[in-house]
Amino acid sequence: MMKMGRKYILFLHGFASSRHSAKASYFRKKIRLLRRYRFHAFDFNPTPLDFKYLTITGMIERLRQHILERRIHRLRIIGSSLGALVALHFAHRYGMVEKMLLLAPALCYEPRGLTETQQEEWKRRGEGEVFHYHFNQKIPVWYDFHLDGLRYSSFIHPPIPITIIHGMRDDIVPVEESRDYANRYPSLVTLVEVDSDHLLYDHLELIWQRVKTDLLL
Repeated sequence: MMKMGRKYILFLHGFASSRHSAKASYFRKKIRLLRRYRFHAFDFNPTPLDFKYLTITGMIERLRQHILERRIHRLRIIGSSLGALVALHFAHRYGMVEKMLLLAPALCYEPRGLTETQQEEWKRRGEGEVFHYHFNQKIPVWYDFHLDGLRYSSFIHPPIPITIIHGMRDDIVPVEESRDYANRYPSLVTLVEVDSDHLLYDHLELIWQRVKTDLLL
């Protein structure tokens, strides 16, 4: 159980990543020095088997279980890529989130990087291999991930005011997706575009400044 009064900041990693990513490690080092806050990088796939059976719905429910078990009430989230989609739907469904900062967010589900032929092969085989950056190997992912993902294929109304940081050279999740979202909900979404790619590693200091102003205050 958390100490009363401490604010809980949760980092949600993206697809085929983990709680040990460079961004998670960066935030962990920064926030551990702040006594008023507790930081935790959540791991949606602690083992290759967890990744094989991954679904977005499962990610949302695992996150909810983590929060309920720790009786967290003052939650703030940094969501990266697919982790941003999970954060949005968790907050929309259950509330409990005070503030959110989304990094290169997937704001709706798409089978990114797959041709129609590859999607058909995934369906036919029932699973498809994906390279996982933490485990440093290819791991099969069940087709259920795609079937479940189709439930999240449209924008949802922002549950709270959010800030998005997105790279203009992102070739994984195009910045146009965040622009469309911000234009649709201008009173709730603040979009910060930077000259970077999907990983945003060259803008960690800028991201930290937004963490301080948009999450910590």
